[in-house]
Amino acid sequence: MAIIRPLRGLRYNPAVVGDLSKVVAPPYDILYDEWRDKLYKRNPYNIIRIIKTRDEPENTEEVDKYIRARNYIHSWMRDGVLKLEKKSAIYVTSDTYQINGETKTRYGFIALIKIEHFGNDIHPHERTLSAPKIDRMNLTKATLTNLSQIFSIFLDPDNETHNILLEATKKAPDIDFTDEQEIIRRMWIVDDVNIITQLQNIMKEREVIIADGHHRYETAIEFKEYMESKRKNPEEPFDYVSMYFSSADAPGMTILPTHRKVGGLKTFNEKAFFDELSREFDVTHNNNLSMNETLRLIKKDSDRTNIFGIYTSKGFATARLKNPSVPKELDVDILHNIIIEKKLGITDEDIIKGKYLHFCKSTEHAFEDVAKGKGQISFFMNALTSKELFREVLEGKRMPQKSTYFYPKTLSGLVMYKIDRDSLGS
Repeated sequence: MAIIRPLRGLRYNPAVVGDLSKVVAPPYDILYDEWRDKLYKRNPYNIIRIIKTRDEPENTEEVDKYIRARNYIHSWMRDGVLKLEKKSAIYVTSDTYQINGETKTRYGFIALIKIEHFGNDIHPHERTLSAPKIDRMNLTKATLTNLSQIFSIFLDPDNETHNILLEATKKAPDIDFTDEQEIIRRMWIVDDVNIITQLQNIMKEREVIIADGHHRYETAIEFKEYMESKRKNPEEPFDYVSMYFSSADAPGMTILPTHRKVGGLKTFNEKAFFDELSREFDVTHNNNLSMNETLRLIKKDSDRTNIFGIYTSKGFATARLKNPSVPKELDVDILHNIIIEKKLGITDEDIIKGKYLHFCKSTEHAFEDVAKGKGQISFFMNALTSKELFREVLEGKRMPQKSTYFYPKTLSGLVMYKIDRDSLGS
C-alpha cells in the first residue's frame, strides 16, 4: 500500500526572487561543473547553491559545503526568499516539451510518500553506488530538507489519475514559466480535500517504481533509521519523503535510451572484437550507413531480438543477437553481460570507478568522441519500454546503472519538503 499525503511545501517567494526559471535547476546528478558555475551566476538564490554546493578554499571541518547549504536555507527562510505554504496541498505539474518533432505534455503530482523498504509497493529499477548516498545523507542531515522530488511512475491503464489531474488543471496555473531547455513548466497548488482523497485512495492500489532518484530514496531510508532514536510519535516527519508521481500509461511519458561509449582499453583490437562478437551476434558492417539510418535499423526489429548500433573509427555496424530468449531479455542486460563484460572485459568494479565505460545521453556525443579519437567504440541503444520496465522490476530485478533516461527531468527547487512537523500540516 503506497501511502501518500499532502504537505506544506517550502517554495520560492516570487515577490523576492522574480523569475522562477532563474532559481530552479535540474537534478544535481546530471549537472557537470561548468553547468553548475553557470547556475551560480544566474541568480544569487539559485537552488544549485544548496543541491550541489561548491567546495571553497575556505572550507573547514566546522564549515564545509553541507553547512554552507544549511546556512543558505536558514538565511533564505529568515529573509523571506523561501516561504512555507499556508495550507497543506499536493502540487500538480505539467511539462510541455518537444521530442522527435512532436509536442507532448506529461502530467504528474508532488506529494509525500511514507517511506518503506523496497519490495512491497515501492520498487527500484537500477543499481546504486555508495558515494552518492553518502553525499546526499550528509546534505540531508545538514539541511533537514528534501530539496527535490524522487521521480516515480505507476501503472494507470484506465487513466483514473490522469483524468483527475486534467480536471485539476482546468484553472489557471499558479506557476508558469519556460526553462532553459525550452520546456514549459506549469504547476497548480491543489488543496481540495476531495481531489487529494481520490489520489490517496488510488495510490493505495498502485505499485510505485522509482524512475529517477534511487540514491535519494535509499538515503531517505537511511535517514529515517538514523532519526529513529528521536522518535516521539507514531508518525514523524522523517517517515516521509517528497516524491513526484506520473502515470507510465499517460501519453506524455517519454523514456529515452542512454548510449554507451568505451575508451582507454589498452588491449582493444577492433578486428578481434568483431570476430568474437560474431559468435553470438549477426554483425553487419556498412561504411555508408548514417547515424539516423543506423538508429532506424536497430529500432526496426527491436521487438523480436536484442540489436545494437555500433560505431568505431571504421564506421557504423549493427549487431543482432542470434538466439534471443522469449520474451527477449532487456537490451541493457545483454549489452552489459555479454558485450561489455565478456567481450570487452570491463568489470562492474571498473564501471563503478568510472573506468573505460561512459554514458551518453545524446547519439552525437557518443559518435563524435569516437570519431575524434576520444573513444574506441560506441554502442547505440533502443529505449526501454514501460512494459519491459514493469515486467522486470516487479520480478525483483535491478538493471545496470543508466538503463533509462526519463525525459524531461523534474526540477530541483520547485517545491521542497522541510522535514519537520510544520511541513506535515494537518
